[in-house]
Amino acid sequence: MPPGIMDNLDNWRRFKAKTTPAVVPLANEFYDDVPVNSRVVDFGCAWGRISFELYDQGYSVVGFDINENEIACARQHAKEISALESKLRFDVGNATNLPYPDRSFDAGVMVAFMVTIVDPQARTQVLKEAYRILRDGGVLYISDFGQTWNNEKYRRRYEEHFPITKEKGTFIVTDSHDIGGKELYRCHHYTEEELRSLIEPHFKIVSWKETEFTTPSGNVSNGFKIIASK
Repeated sequence: MPPGIMDNLDNWRRFKAKTTPAVVPLANEFYDDVPVNSRVVDFGCAWGRISFELYDQGYSVVGFDINENEIACARQHAKEISALESKLRFDVGNATNLPYPDRSFDAGVMVAFMVTIVDPQARTQVLKEAYRILRDGGVLYISDFGQTWNNEKYRRRYEEHFPITKEKGTFIVTDSHDIGGKELYRCHHYTEEELRSLIEPHFKIVSWKETEFTTPSGNVSNGFKIIASK
């Protein structure tokens, strides 16, 4: 695995409690397609922003993240609200190798999660794991960032960072928001073709909507909201 990819895993592990960038909402499409009381797995849950929303709506939720600080924060908040462990749990885990049994969830959510996966092989493995742990007929909801070449900031990042990242759409976020700053983490923005090629070998795409997301730094990016079924 190239050094930049290995380092990026550590970058995401370093965020302190409630500091992992997270602004993309869970869309109503999920609630329309997944009945209350379903068992849902939240990929890359961080401190549990989406997990707690799902729990409040009546779902049974397991959230996982590679960052131990964020999982400790989520567990503490679950304790503070006296959440039932049978209905809400948080685990430290890597999406490429999950500890959950086959067909153990009714649905999975990946809210701005795939953007963090800068290893192409890992992306394929993540979708394989999602397929494995969802029951037959289970729903996978994905919302993520699309390549945004008409935004000057993103176009410049894609072009300037390509010699380093070696992949179109993968760029480096730094503390100074330019290539000369200290690297905080790396992200990948997808083309529609990329996402379809990852999803379609395993899932049937039920709906696909183009949208826009505003990032933590205020940039507006193209995005996708996808419902798929196993």
